[in-house]
Amino acid sequence: MAPVTERLDDEDEEFDQWWLAGTACLPLIAEPSRWVNRQVETIEMLSHEDTRRRVSIDFTLSAHDREALKVPDGVCVPIAVLGKAARRNFDMRDEGGRAVPVLGREQNSRLARFALLAAVADVIEPAAIPDEVFYELVAELEELVSLPADHAGAVLESFVYRAQEGDALRAAIWDDDRCRGLLERLWFGYIVFAVLPQVGDDRRILKFAYSERIPTEGTLLGKPDRLLQRAWGKVLHPDTKRFWLECPGAASAASFHTEVVIPEELRAETGVLVGGPPYYRALSSVERDVDRVSLYASEVPDALEQVHVYVEVATQRDWPVEQAAATALVVASLLWIGVLSELRGPNPGATVSLLLGGAALYSGLAAGEGKHQLVRQLFKARQRWLGLVTLAALVGSASLAFQYPCDRPVSIWSGAAVAATIAAARLLWSWFRAPR
Repeated sequence: MAPVTERLDDEDEEFDQWWLAGTACLPLIAEPSRWVNRQVETIEMLSHEDTRRRVSIDFTLSAHDREALKVPDGVCVPIAVLGKAARRNFDMRDEGGRAVPVLGREQNSRLARFALLAAVADVIEPAAIPDEVFYELVAELEELVSLPADHAGAVLESFVYRAQEGDALRAAIWDDDRCRGLLERLWFGYIVFAVLPQVGDDRRILKFAYSERIPTEGTLLGKPDRLLQRAWGKVLHPDTKRFWLECPGAASAASFHTEVVIPEELRAETGVLVGGPPYYRALSSVERDVDRVSLYASEVPDALEQVHVYVEVATQRDWPVEQAAATALVVASLLWIGVLSELRGPNPGATVSLLLGGAALYSGLAAGEGKHQLVRQLFKARQRWLGLVTLAALVGSASLAFQYPCDRPVSIWSGAAVAATIAAARLLWSWFRAPR
């Protein structure tokens, strides 16, 4: 390690301490399941775009580990690897609910870079590398660690390309399992270092929480979404939305447990832990038709693979859904009765207008139900179909009340009846397919 530290030492009095802590972090980052006993994660669906995550990590560090991980701020522990996407409202607490500080961005990047360089130094011979080549490699690795994910991905792509094109130094690094694992983790993620006091128990539990955006859905168990597949899926499963929720910590513990909390008006039709790529496979049992998804994986086979929760959320078959279908059916029936009778009943105008107007009023009120953002998102289709029912009822009622274009506007009622029937069929199908 001496050739590495001699070249990197920038006359910082604390450099050696940071370097030793970085090298001590290396085995903890590369093999987290050896010291992280259990990780439990709760994902609360705030909307169709945002989640609130709460993570509990049970780990064991010996007195020797704590001594090796000591920096001027305290004992730095690589508690988690999170994606480089923006996060809000981050908060970390210990077993007693006390706030636990985390390293800042610059210190975080420094430790992660030192851990990566320590892994590289175990593979190559630093003393045999010319200064120019060495500093170019160090700068490349620093960019991979510190840059945003899209730019860091381009750096890694260039690194791999040069390795495959005959660069012996980069080929040796890329062929090493530990180095490759760190490169693949650190280009898209950053390490959260918790700062703990030097004195403490070997076994600890830390809890942290943060809010993040949900990535745009793109694949289903590794297969690209095709237009016809998505359209057919919407036909079979109306008022259903699917989510891919990343679980970056699933491979960091001997056992992993996650729960997905959804609003009480909704139900999870399917929930499963999925690992990949390149080959996507289920890592847990499949949960079906539940109001709270609870998934458990005793062991993630490959510590480098990406793990996601795949969950399908749908509106459940309850009273508002039944009311919407029933209202649409009543409106369509009244319109067809008027069409078939050619509106020849004794003075039908006031009575029928009142009935259809009341139905239209209810449809408009029911369309605005659902206070939770995710509920409103999933009810959008129902709102649109109820809006069509409202429009059909109002058109029929107004045409009869104002005797436009004649005293028996059968043609207008026919069009309104067709529209209301289509909406009623869609809402009845939605009710039939909705989980109980």
